[in-house]
Amino acid sequence: MKILFVFIACFYSISGFCQKTDYIIKKTGDTICGEITLKNKIFYVTGATLVEVAPENIIKIKSEKYRGNVVVRCNLQTYADNLSDLEIDYITKGVTDTVLILDEIYTTPKINLYYATNTYKTPFYFYKTPSDQKPVQLVIRYFLQGGLANYDDDRARYRGDRSRVNIVEDKGYVNQLHAIMGECGKIPPTMWELLTYRDYSLKQLIKKYNKCN
Repeated sequence: MKILFVFIACFYSISGFCQKTDYIIKKTGDTICGEITLKNKIFYVTGATLVEVAPENIIKIKSEKYRGNVVVRCNLQTYADNLSDLEIDYITKGVTDTVLILDEIYTTPKINLYYATNTYKTPFYFYKTPSDQKPVQLVIRYFLQGGLANYDDDRARYRGDRSRVNIVEDKGYVNQLHAIMGECGKIPPTMWELLTYRDYSLKQLIKKYNKCN
């Protein structure tokens, strides 16, 4: 009886310790406590010993160092919103094989919304429906559009406002979400037109979608 009591006491003391510090829960059900570091797409947990964990084997993560608790390895489609990096009528497309820790910012029965940033603090949103094995990136890109090139070719025609250059948003995320929610009659056409790559806008759309049968 005493041995059983000691075992239970040790179990709860370990569980309590894990709740107060960083930990990783593996798909096997094991919980590894300690300081967590992500390096070269591998998680290192420094506790009593150093443990390496591949992102594919993680169910949940809690760390003071990283925001979020959902780990996903993906081919991240990157984008630039820096004016100096944008070109007229040309979208720079980049893909990075990386590991992200996603913050689940909106949870609903039909679709969940996630947020993450890369090392350059660029924001990215992901979604996951019950049929998705892992979160899917919502894609956005920017490019320049306007009259500078045309102005150089035909200055008499493209003067003043006609030579102005604008930042254009390639709303790939709208097409992605419309493919899932397009048949929902509770979502008005104006909501699709005004949808932005911001959490409040995406949440409003998902809220409407969850009201559909």
